[in-house]
Amino acid sequence: MPVERTPARNGDLPVLGDNEEIRLSEPRVKLFTGQDLQGEGVLHLTTCRIVWLNSQHPSASFAIDYPCVTLHAVSLDKESWPEPCLYCQLTTEETDEHGGEDDEPDIPELRFVPADAGKLQEIFTVFSDMSALNPDAGDEQEEDSSEEEAGDRGALVGMPAPGGAAVWEAAHNDAAMEDAEVEGFAPEGDVSMEGAKDREAAPPASAARSVFREARAAATGA
Repeated sequence: MPVERTPARNGDLPVLGDNEEIRLSEPRVKLFTGQDLQGEGVLHLTTCRIVWLNSQHPSASFAIDYPCVTLHAVSLDKESWPEPCLYCQLTTEETDEHGGEDDEPDIPELRFVPADAGKLQEIFTVFSDMSALNPDAGDEQEEDSSEEEAGDRGALVGMPAPGGAAVWEAAHNDAAMEDAEVEGFAPEGDVSMEGAKDREAAPPASAARSVFREARAAATGA
């Protein structure tokens, strides 16, 4: 399940699957879905999933498969968000309810805000490494076209972004399928990131948003 509500847990630790290991655990991390605060909890990055366990309301906890996240970045721009955070975009479908193309799909957004902002770079690095270990099989069909585009985009890799922020993109190969940037993205509305990849095998955006809304309602008693 790409986005799982209330994953099995043992206290502040997730119940792990076969051959699954925790690579990073960070306490006191707030989770925002869009503009909504879900609470504060413990963020675990395992070899298979992103697991956030709510410390106040256990039922409002989540586990997310890495391929469900199309883009992740460290956000330090206070105009985009008041606190340093790890910004994520989830997969969305680019078709409307009638089966036609949707020009502007509504992209679910998550922000993980650690109490210790100094841990953000480590969180980002481990997140990137684990994403590379869990590529979306659907992306393999787009590999050829992605390699053709790499010539145009490759000139940006490792070059300074506007404002002097470094831009990071994963190599376009089987070992690393995740695009990400560090800080240098341009806000559009709230936050907008370029280079995000759609995950064909993932559920529509409305399904992901519904999971988070239901958990928030359960936690607040609404």
